[in-house]
Amino acid sequence: MEILFQAQTIRYLAEKRFDDLHQEQSGEILIPETLPELGRVIDSYGAVLIQDRSVDNGSATVSGSIQVGILYVPAGEEGVERLDLTLPFTVTKKVPTQPDSILYCWCWLRSIDARFVNSRKLLIRAGLCSELTLLTPAELTLHQMKDCPRGLICKTETYPMRLPLCAAEKEIQIADEVLMPEDGPGAERLLKAQCTVTVTERRILGEKAVFQGALELHILAATEDGGIFNWSGSVPYSQYVELDRSCAETDDLSVQPILRHLEIDTDGQPDSRRLLVNVSFTAQTLLWGDVPVTLTEDAYYLKGEFAPQWESCTLNSCLDRVETDRSETLDLPDDAERIVDWTCFQDRIAATTDGTKARGNLYVNLLYYDRSGSLQGRMLRRELHLERQAERTADWCCEVEPIRELTRQGRQMVMPVRLQQRYCQNAPMRNLCGGEVTEVPREAGPSLLVMSASGELWQIARDNGSTVRAIQTANELEEAALGRERLLLIPTGRGVDAVEEVCK
Repeated sequence: MEILFQAQTIRYLAEKRFDDLHQEQSGEILIPETLPELGRVIDSYGAVLIQDRSVDNGSATVSGSIQVGILYVPAGEEGVERLDLTLPFTVTKKVPTQPDSILYCWCWLRSIDARFVNSRKLLIRAGLCSELTLLTPAELTLHQMKDCPRGLICKTETYPMRLPLCAAEKEIQIADEVLMPEDGPGAERLLKAQCTVTVTERRILGEKAVFQGALELHILAATEDGGIFNWSGSVPYSQYVELDRSCAETDDLSVQPILRHLEIDTDGQPDSRRLLVNVSFTAQTLLWGDVPVTLTEDAYYLKGEFAPQWESCTLNSCLDRVETDRSETLDLPDDAERIVDWTCFQDRIAATTDGTKARGNLYVNLLYYDRSGSLQGRMLRRELHLERQAERTADWCCEVEPIRELTRQGRQMVMPVRLQQRYCQNAPMRNLCGGEVTEVPREAGPSLLVMSASGELWQIARDNGSTVRAIQTANELEEAALGRERLLLIPTGRGVDAVEEVCK
């Protein structure tokens, strides 16, 4: 007798990450004749702006620019001057693409270095890290029995697979005025202006991904009397992105913003306390959900022979995402008297060969006054060591996000960082998709076996022509596996029929 099956289709986004993309961009800055000659470089910073993303002809491409700022003390040790440079970049990765593939990206700076060429020229090198994620609509078709023949014993399990289901994005522009405190100094000109887009809250409302956060601003400014000061503030925002599907309460939303345009300046007035902010960014949203996948992983026929047909597939499922905060310490230079400002850079956090640990670096460009009252700049480095949770056996990736609020404790700087770890696993699956049963006259035999056994009751039942329920009933067991060997009563043949009738 042939068994009838019906097809069930699971629709999701197949995710492929490429996170080993490092490159260096370089350029030259010529100091204009209107500015004094270079004495020494004291600080460097930058921002990554994404202009274009594309997937075409087997390649994923991201292009944009790095806005670099350099601060230097002129020859003669008076004042601080700022130089700007734009470095274009393109990141390309050969990938297996389809016409409807979606490309999400994240690019960040791991270092900026300014080298002295002569009093009118600097060589700039910027280290760029990129992570590309290719999302491709995919379908998985599995078959389930419509009617199970009497006597066919199936091992069926339902697994909640955590899969990306929906991707959407939105271009967001924020133009605002921000007032610095009246009781603080005013800015004659900006030496440094930085912005980080944060997401503090995410939720799903029907077919909308709603999120809110802030533009975290940080400036370093020169005053009219030649002094310098730093100030941090924020511009809150609240936005939503339309999704192409309704969502469940258990669905999870991730939001990754990428900067497209950054412009921060004063209003041009003397002793200004008003900042003009014009920022645009792309909010890349990805919806994750638990998709129940039901598999008939094994089967046998008590009344005769069974000729099964199997289908196999593999799903990459996110098992868990863990976010934790911790603090790292960096030793200050011996001559550091008063800290003025700092810029944080994150290196790639890469797992070791065995996948149990990860290593990377945090870099901080520190600006400070030494004991003689001169401005100095120094790069500090902190090596990071991470260990995966001991019980995890899945693929592991980790990211470290520096949090700006550094604090000084004696001769050290304390830097809070946020660790974002993700555990994923390629799950190979086998499922019964067809077959035939042939009834064979049952030979006379014992209705009960007595034997010593251990392990899974399913395998014991299969090997002896019984069922898990019959063995559990006969031995007053609740568990599905035995941790140690023990004596079992195993109903077989007509004994199974008798026990199953009692259990109905």
